[in-house]
Amino acid sequence: MSFGGGRVTVARVSHPALVGAVVAVVWFVIAAMPGGGTSTGRQGKEAGRSVAERALAAIGAGKAFRVYLHPQGSDAANGVTPGTAVRSLAAAQRVIAAARPKSDVEVRVAQGDYVAPPLKWTTFVPGHAITFLPIDYEIGESADGIAGRPVFRGEGSPGFWFRALFEQGGHRGDTRLRFFFLRVEGYSEGGITFDGGTAVNNARMVMPASGGMNGNTVHGMVFHELGSKHTGRGVGYGAIDLINSRDNLIQDNEFTLLENSGGSGNEALIHGVYLSHHSSANVIKNNRFYLVSGDPIRTRNASDANKVFGNTFRRTGANAYISDWFVDGAKQGSDGAAECASKGNVFYDNRLISGYRAGVETWWVSPGGAGYPGRGCGHGGDKRVRSWGNRVE
Repeated sequence: MSFGGGRVTVARVSHPALVGAVVAVVWFVIAAMPGGGTSTGRQGKEAGRSVAERALAAIGAGKAFRVYLHPQGSDAANGVTPGTAVRSLAAAQRVIAAARPKSDVEVRVAQGDYVAPPLKWTTFVPGHAITFLPIDYEIGESADGIAGRPVFRGEGSPGFWFRALFEQGGHRGDTRLRFFFLRVEGYSEGGITFDGGTAVNNARMVMPASGGMNGNTVHGMVFHELGSKHTGRGVGYGAIDLINSRDNLIQDNEFTLLENSGGSGNEALIHGVYLSHHSSANVIKNNRFYLVSGDPIRTRNASDANKVFGNTFRRTGANAYISDWFVDGAKQGSDGAAECASKGNVFYDNRLISGYRAGVETWWVSPGGAGYPGRGCGHGGDKRVRSWGNRVE
């Protein structure tokens, strides 16, 4: 028999009740699909599979809760099928928050351009991942497996494209946000920030305000034309900006044309990856950095034991390819709060081609020297950055 032009085949099962259950579920999935389950141009790779194959695969694989984006979607739609796609990540967040799923979540994004203001993301699924990826991408494949990267472009408002943070009284713990093969451009402050929050303790030191926004992945992304030079407003800080965020994987991304205007002081403020305020134990590998006006990798305030390796740096860096900076207790900030040096960060097996305007050092630290911990900090003698095996070209 067939439904909507697709043939339904139910595998031989010895128990008649189980056959009936499978057929009932298949019928339910088919009925929920637009047009009775006929394929549309939006369904990418799935268009070549029959409705029954897709439905039975979903049953067998226990697929994640899915929300779909399309450039011609409607934010008034429910977003749970390709034919009822929403148009913005803001609407996708409302769908997820309302559904309160107990499984992994996938936000499947159709190819095209999405022009949108900066987004504040506060929705998480405890114990599960929320993944943002092209509609035709399968986890584990390369960019060759997709029709192209969907593009998210700023509309002129200052801010980061995607700012993840905890709401008061909301989720705490690992956030497991995952981004694969999207393109982000034209945002003044940067691309993604994972903001676990900070607080000032009784000793007037900047400390974590939570256990951290941890366990996230950024893979195969392109961050392009971020910062005030390209947006004409604001100040850029980082394509990926970590604040109290640990155990993240940043791999196989492209960071291109991350630049601020307004002189060397402003130019130096933007980074490819900015690890600040106890953002430790992160892995940054196999990325490509090109035309970054500030140091492409920057650590700040007790962001320790990060590994940076296998990356390529060309026309990047005001001082160095990796640097550590902090507000020392001897020269407290305007709020009277102090910070500590970061320690134990390693930088190895990278290609070092050229600085942004001139030659730069492999690594650079300030204030103090390679073993200076900061006033009131307790790890004197620990080296802030260690490097080896880098190829200077």
